[in-house]
Amino acid sequence: MLTASVTLKDFVIPNTELIPKEVRSKVKKWSDYIDYWAVDWDFQNDTFMQGWVAYRTRRDRTLALTSDAHSYEKPGRHRLVVKVVDIFGNDASQAYDADVK
Repeated sequence: MLTASVTLKDFVIPNTELIPKEVRSKVKKWSDYIDYWAVDWDFQNDTFMQGWVAYRTRRDRTLALTSDAHSYEKPGRHRLVVKVVDIFGNDASQAYDADVK
């Protein structure tokens, strides 16, 4: 079985000086800005279909930075899209081509 996983390694919010000081003082690392993230394992250039997701809740503020493994039936090139929603509700997406062997 062929598998892949995604690990978030960085996230940047532009213009952090516009973020209120009380919020910035609570942020200890880059991942504190992320509220939710998801992966579409086989994006077809149309609708984002989340195949894996991680998010914070009011009770559990931890956030996984590595996805569970996803299984592919056949080797080849697959387009992955990672969507991140920050603590302010802004979302960003990035596409990656992965060669699954």
